[in-house]
Amino acid sequence: MRPVILDKKKRSLCQWYFLFLLVFFPFLPSVATAERPFLFTEGAVPIEKRFYRLETGLAINRFSSGTRQTTLDTSLRYGLIQNLEFNLEVPYLFLEDDGEHENQIGDVLLKTKIRFIKGREASPLSIAGQMFIKFPSAGRDDFMRTTGEPDIGFVAIASKEFTPVVAHINFGYIFIGNPPLQDREDELRYSLGLEIKVQEGIFSLTGEVFGSTEIGSTVSNGPLGLLAGLAYNTEPGVLLDLSAGFGITKDSPDYLINVGLAYSFQ
Repeated sequence: MRPVILDKKKRSLCQWYFLFLLVFFPFLPSVATAERPFLFTEGAVPIEKRFYRLETGLAINRFSSGTRQTTLDTSLRYGLIQNLEFNLEVPYLFLEDDGEHENQIGDVLLKTKIRFIKGREASPLSIAGQMFIKFPSAGRDDFMRTTGEPDIGFVAIASKEFTPVVAHINFGYIFIGNPPLQDREDELRYSLGLEIKVQEGIFSLTGEVFGSTEIGSTVSNGPLGLLAGLAYNTEPGVLLDLSAGFGITKDSPDYLINVGLAYSFQ
Protein backbone atom coordinates (compact mmCIF):
# COMPACT_ATOMS: atom_id res chain seq x y z
CA MET A 1 0.00 0.00 0.00
CA ARG A 2 2.90 2.37 0.67
CA PRO A 3 3.86 2.99 -3.03
CA VAL A 4 0.24 3.89 -3.83
CA ILE A 5 0.19 6.53 -1.07
CA LEU A 6 3.46 8.01 -2.33
CA ASP A 7 2.13 8.18 -5.88
CA LYS A 8 -0.91 10.10 -4.71
CA LYS A 9 1.27 12.55 -2.80
CA LYS A 10 3.41 13.15 -5.86
CA ARG A 11 0.34 13.72 -8.01
CA SER A 12 -1.03 16.21 -5.50
CA LEU A 13 2.34 18.01 -5.42
CA CYS A 14 2.30 18.34 -9.23
CA GLN A 15 -1.16 19.86 -9.20
CA TRP A 16 -0.33 22.38 -6.46
CA TYR A 17 2.90 23.33 -8.22
CA PHE A 18 1.02 23.95 -11.47
CA LEU A 19 -1.54 26.13 -9.67
CA PHE A 20 1.35 28.14 -8.22
CA LEU A 21 2.67 28.76 -11.74
CA LEU A 22 -0.73 29.83 -13.01
CA VAL A 23 -1.05 32.39 -10.21
CA PHE A 24 2.42 33.96 -10.29
CA PHE A 25 3.68 33.70 -13.86
CA PRO A 26 1.30 36.37 -15.25
CA PHE A 27 3.18 38.93 -13.12
CA LEU A 28 6.50 38.24 -14.88
CA PRO A 29 7.68 40.46 -17.48
CA SER A 30 2.92 35.63 -31.84
CA VAL A 31 3.55 32.23 -30.14
CA ALA A 32 3.80 28.72 -31.55
CA THR A 33 3.61 25.68 -29.32
CA ALA A 34 4.40 22.21 -30.59
CA GLU A 35 6.04 18.88 -29.92
CA ARG A 36 7.94 17.10 -32.64
CA PRO A 37 7.11 15.51 -35.01
CA PHE A 38 4.33 18.14 -35.10
CA LEU A 39 4.75 21.82 -35.91
CA PHE A 40 1.67 23.15 -34.07
CA THR A 41 0.37 20.32 -31.87
CA GLU A 42 1.36 19.20 -28.37
CA GLY A 43 0.89 15.71 -26.95
CA ALA A 44 -0.57 15.21 -23.46
CA VAL A 45 2.28 12.98 -22.22
CA PRO A 46 5.08 14.96 -20.51
CA ILE A 47 8.75 14.00 -20.58
CA GLU A 48 9.61 11.30 -18.05
CA LYS A 49 11.04 12.37 -14.71
CA ARG A 50 14.72 13.43 -14.92
CA PHE A 51 14.83 12.96 -18.70
CA TYR A 52 15.73 15.62 -21.26
CA ARG A 53 14.51 16.04 -24.82
CA LEU A 54 16.38 18.32 -27.21
CA GLU A 55 14.34 19.37 -30.25
CA THR A 56 15.43 21.43 -33.21
CA GLY A 57 13.60 22.23 -36.42
CA LEU A 58 13.50 24.41 -39.50
CA ALA A 59 10.13 25.72 -40.72
CA ILE A 60 9.72 27.64 -43.99
CA ASN A 61 6.55 29.61 -44.77
CA ARG A 62 5.96 31.17 -48.19
CA PHE A 63 3.14 33.66 -48.78
CA SER A 64 1.51 34.73 -52.06
CA SER A 65 2.74 38.30 -51.49
CA GLY A 66 6.30 36.99 -51.99
CA THR A 67 7.10 37.06 -48.27
CA ARG A 68 9.16 34.14 -46.98
CA GLN A 69 9.48 33.50 -43.28
CA THR A 70 11.93 30.91 -41.95
CA THR A 71 12.26 29.89 -38.31
CA LEU A 72 15.13 27.87 -36.86
CA ASP A 73 13.80 26.64 -33.56
CA THR A 74 15.63 24.95 -30.66
CA SER A 75 14.00 23.77 -27.45
CA LEU A 76 14.99 21.77 -24.39
CA ARG A 77 12.38 19.86 -22.39
CA TYR A 78 12.97 18.48 -18.92
CA GLY A 79 10.84 16.18 -16.78
CA LEU A 80 11.05 17.86 -13.38
CA ILE A 81 8.84 15.40 -11.52
CA GLN A 82 6.33 12.75 -12.54
CA ASN A 83 3.70 14.24 -14.89
CA LEU A 84 5.32 17.70 -15.01
CA GLU A 85 7.77 19.07 -17.58
CA PHE A 86 9.40 22.40 -18.35
CA ASN A 87 10.43 23.58 -21.79
CA LEU A 88 12.67 26.45 -22.87
CA GLU A 89 12.38 27.38 -26.56
CA VAL A 90 14.63 29.78 -28.47
CA PRO A 91 13.75 30.62 -32.12
CA TYR A 92 15.91 32.37 -34.69
CA LEU A 93 13.99 34.28 -37.37
CA PHE A 94 14.75 34.93 -41.04
CA LEU A 95 12.40 37.19 -43.02
CA GLU A 96 12.39 38.17 -46.68
CA ASP A 97 9.78 40.75 -47.68
CA ASP A 98 9.61 43.00 -50.75
CA GLY A 99 13.27 42.46 -51.56
CA GLU A 100 14.48 43.21 -48.03
CA HIS A 101 16.18 40.63 -45.82
CA GLU A 102 16.64 40.54 -42.07
CA ASN A 103 17.41 37.95 -39.42
CA GLN A 104 17.57 37.98 -35.63
CA ILE A 105 16.82 35.96 -32.51
CA GLY A 106 13.12 35.64 -31.80
CA ASP A 107 11.09 35.87 -28.61
CA VAL A 108 12.08 33.24 -26.04
CA LEU A 109 9.33 30.92 -24.81
CA LEU A 110 9.04 29.32 -21.38
CA LYS A 111 6.48 26.51 -21.14
CA THR A 112 5.24 24.13 -18.51
CA LYS A 113 3.00 21.10 -19.02
CA ILE A 114 1.22 18.98 -16.42
CA ARG A 115 -0.75 15.79 -17.02
CA PHE A 116 -3.96 15.54 -15.00
CA ILE A 117 -5.22 12.19 -16.33
CA LYS A 118 -2.93 9.35 -17.41
CA GLY A 119 -4.12 7.06 -20.20
CA ARG A 120 -4.33 3.37 -19.38
CA GLU A 121 -4.94 0.24 -21.39
CA ALA A 122 -8.64 0.18 -20.56
CA SER A 123 -9.02 3.93 -21.19
CA PRO A 124 -6.11 5.25 -23.32
CA LEU A 125 -7.01 8.93 -22.85
CA SER A 126 -4.49 11.39 -21.39
CA ILE A 127 -5.44 14.96 -20.51
CA ALA A 128 -2.94 17.73 -19.77
CA GLY A 129 -2.68 21.49 -19.46
CA GLN A 130 0.09 23.74 -20.69
CA MET A 131 0.98 27.33 -19.90
CA PHE A 132 3.54 29.35 -21.81
CA ILE A 133 5.02 32.83 -21.68
CA LYS A 134 6.55 34.69 -24.58
CA PHE A 135 9.32 36.92 -23.31
CA PRO A 136 9.88 39.90 -25.69
CA SER A 137 13.61 39.21 -26.12
CA ALA A 138 13.42 40.17 -29.81
CA GLY A 139 12.23 43.68 -28.97
CA ARG A 140 9.79 45.65 -31.09
CA ASP A 141 10.55 45.31 -34.79
CA ASP A 142 7.78 46.01 -37.30
CA PHE A 143 9.69 44.34 -40.14
CA MET A 144 10.25 41.13 -38.16
CA ARG A 145 6.70 41.40 -36.74
CA THR A 146 7.80 41.19 -33.12
CA THR A 147 5.77 43.35 -30.73
CA GLY A 148 8.19 43.90 -27.86
CA GLU A 149 5.45 42.83 -25.44
CA PRO A 150 4.94 39.55 -23.51
CA ASP A 151 2.14 37.12 -24.36
CA ILE A 152 0.73 34.48 -22.02
CA GLY A 153 -1.10 31.37 -23.21
CA PHE A 154 -3.03 28.45 -21.72
CA VAL A 155 -3.59 25.27 -23.72
CA ALA A 156 -5.85 22.27 -23.01
CA ILE A 157 -4.42 19.05 -24.46
CA ALA A 158 -6.03 15.64 -24.96
CA SER A 159 -4.36 12.56 -26.48
CA LYS A 160 -6.02 9.21 -27.19
CA GLU A 161 -4.79 6.05 -28.85
CA PHE A 162 -6.86 4.10 -31.36
CA THR A 163 -4.20 1.53 -32.28
CA PRO A 164 -2.32 2.15 -34.56
CA VAL A 165 -3.57 5.78 -34.59
CA VAL A 166 -2.86 8.35 -31.86
CA ALA A 167 -4.91 11.55 -31.91
CA HIS A 168 -3.98 14.83 -30.17
CA ILE A 169 -6.37 17.76 -29.75
CA ASN A 170 -5.21 21.22 -28.57
CA PHE A 171 -7.26 24.28 -27.72
CA GLY A 172 -5.66 27.41 -26.31
CA TYR A 173 -6.39 30.98 -25.25
CA ILE A 174 -3.59 33.52 -25.75
CA PHE A 175 -3.48 36.83 -23.86
CA ILE A 176 -1.77 39.15 -26.35
CA GLY A 177 0.41 42.00 -25.10
CA ASN A 178 -0.45 45.38 -26.59
CA PRO A 179 2.39 47.49 -28.05
CA PRO A 180 2.19 51.26 -27.46
CA LEU A 181 -0.75 52.92 -29.24
CA GLN A 182 -2.11 49.53 -30.36
CA ASP A 183 -5.01 47.45 -29.09
CA ARG A 184 -4.58 43.85 -30.21
CA GLU A 185 -7.26 41.26 -29.55
CA ASP A 186 -6.54 38.06 -27.67
CA GLU A 187 -6.43 34.84 -29.71
CA LEU A 188 -7.89 31.36 -29.76
CA ARG A 189 -5.58 28.66 -31.14
CA TYR A 190 -6.49 25.11 -32.02
CA SER A 191 -5.04 22.07 -33.72
CA LEU A 192 -5.64 18.39 -34.37
CA GLY A 193 -2.66 16.08 -34.85
CA LEU A 194 -2.74 12.43 -35.96
CA GLU A 195 0.01 9.82 -35.83
CA ILE A 196 -0.29 6.48 -37.64
CA LYS A 197 2.38 4.07 -36.43
CA VAL A 198 3.74 1.55 -38.92
CA GLN A 199 6.53 -1.05 -38.86
CA GLU A 200 6.41 -1.56 -35.09
CA GLY A 201 6.77 2.12 -34.33
CA ILE A 202 9.84 2.73 -36.49
CA PHE A 203 7.88 4.89 -38.94
CA SER A 204 4.92 7.17 -38.29
CA LEU A 205 2.70 9.01 -40.73
CA THR A 206 1.59 12.37 -39.35
CA GLY A 207 -1.09 14.89 -40.16
CA GLU A 208 -2.12 18.24 -38.67
CA VAL A 209 -4.95 20.73 -38.95
CA PHE A 210 -4.05 24.04 -37.29
CA GLY A 211 -5.48 27.51 -36.97
CA SER A 212 -5.98 30.63 -34.88
CA THR A 213 -8.47 33.44 -34.73
CA GLU A 214 -8.83 36.71 -32.86
CA ILE A 215 -11.51 36.97 -30.22
CA GLY A 216 -14.69 38.26 -31.83
CA SER A 217 -13.59 37.25 -35.33
CA THR A 218 -14.32 34.19 -37.48
CA VAL A 219 -12.19 31.19 -38.47
CA SER A 220 -11.98 32.42 -42.07
CA ASN A 221 -10.29 35.65 -40.94
CA GLY A 222 -7.35 33.86 -39.30
CA PRO A 223 -4.64 31.42 -40.38
CA LEU A 224 -5.86 27.90 -41.10
CA GLY A 225 -3.84 25.14 -42.73
CA LEU A 226 -2.98 21.48 -43.21
CA LEU A 227 0.27 19.54 -42.82
CA ALA A 228 1.22 15.94 -43.61
CA GLY A 229 4.52 14.20 -43.04
CA LEU A 230 6.66 11.28 -41.96
CA ALA A 231 8.59 10.57 -38.74
CA TYR A 232 11.40 8.03 -38.41
CA ASN A 233 12.90 6.64 -35.20
CA THR A 234 16.49 5.97 -36.27
CA GLU A 235 17.44 4.50 -32.88
CA PRO A 236 16.13 4.68 -29.30
CA GLY A 237 15.81 8.32 -28.33
CA VAL A 238 16.37 9.80 -31.82
CA LEU A 239 13.52 11.01 -34.03
CA LEU A 240 13.71 12.57 -37.51
CA ASP A 241 10.66 14.20 -39.08
CA LEU A 242 9.65 15.90 -42.31
CA SER A 243 6.33 17.48 -43.22
CA ALA A 244 4.81 19.83 -45.77
CA GLY A 245 1.48 21.59 -46.09
CA PHE A 246 -0.53 24.53 -47.32
CA GLY A 247 -2.84 27.26 -46.08
CA ILE A 248 -6.58 27.40 -46.59
CA THR A 249 -7.45 31.00 -45.68
CA LYS A 250 -5.99 34.21 -47.10
CA ASP A 251 -3.95 34.90 -43.95
CA SER A 252 -2.25 31.50 -44.19
CA PRO A 253 1.01 30.77 -46.02
CA ASP A 254 0.71 29.30 -49.52
CA TYR A 255 2.90 26.42 -48.41
CA LEU A 256 4.91 25.25 -45.42
CA ILE A 257 7.93 22.96 -45.16
CA ASN A 258 9.08 21.61 -41.82
CA VAL A 259 12.05 19.38 -40.97
CA GLY A 260 13.31 18.48 -37.52
CA LEU A 261 15.25 16.32 -35.10
CA ALA A 262 14.50 15.25 -31.52
CA TYR A 263 16.93 13.54 -29.14
CA SER A 264 15.89 12.18 -25.73
CA PHE A 265 18.47 11.46 -23.03
CA GLN A 266 18.95 11.27 -19.28
